Amino acid sequence: MADVLLDLWGVLTDSHKMTPAYRRRMAEILKARHGGTIERWLEAHDAAYAWYSEAAEDPATWDGSPWLEVVDRLDADHICKAFRVAGVPPPAGDVLAYARALEVDVMSGVDSKFPDARPALERLKGAGHRLYLATAATDTSARATLQGAGLLSHFDGVFTGTSQNARKWEPRYWRGTLERMGSGPRTAFLVDDRLDYLQAASDAGLRCVLIDRHGRHPPPAVPGFIEATLGSLAGLPEYVDDAVGQMSNPHKVPE
Repeated sequence: MADVLLDLWGVLTDSHKMTPAYRRRMAEILKARHGGTIERWLEAHDAAYAWYSEAAEDPATWDGSPWLEVVDRLDADHICKAFRVAGVPPPAGDVLAYARALEVDVMSGVDSKFPDARPALERLKGAGHRLYLATAATDTSARATLQGAGLLSHFDGVFTGTSQNARKWEPRYWRGTLERMGSGPRTAFLVDDRLDYLQAASDAGLRCVLIDRHGRHPPPAVPGFIEATLGSLAGLPEYVDDAVGQMSNPHKVPE
């Protein structure tokens, strides 16, 4: 049997489903709690999201501080930004705790999974493989997203930026993941849609499967550390079963 680690966004869940639903749901929740108009809270969301995205992409944001410290600061500042734009006093008390709780309330109410996600997870679990989430997201965000998608119960463990206190392209993310999994002799696969994450995982000894839902990676451009490229999760259970079977019987000729 194998340990199969799956990325969240782009592999299990679809940001094109989450993004507009998050925007609307956040505005509705904040309007109900704090008053104002839905239009004003939508504007506040958009301004805060644009600020957060720019800050998160700026390398200077991450210089000299642990991952978790940076993300906590960004998340707290994000909610304060939204309240300032809305013209509403920020919540009293622990702003970060408020931001995390709001994130759960919003994301756990949205089903953002790809249609092929649940059948693939069920087939993998039915074959006896252990399943893990491996995401760059925070623990709060990842678990709320899986809860909203109805997928959380399928996983034997969840690895996040929070649990690893590292970015996903850093070697220590994967070293810590393997240590915590305690895989022993079991084969471990990472299933992801980003080559930089797959490269780091490959360097740590994981076997790598690229999910390319939109055909962005022509075969000649796919690096050698990628064992297989799949257009969806539909073919993943068969691929993993065949790969594990080939390891247990290396002289078997593939049919």
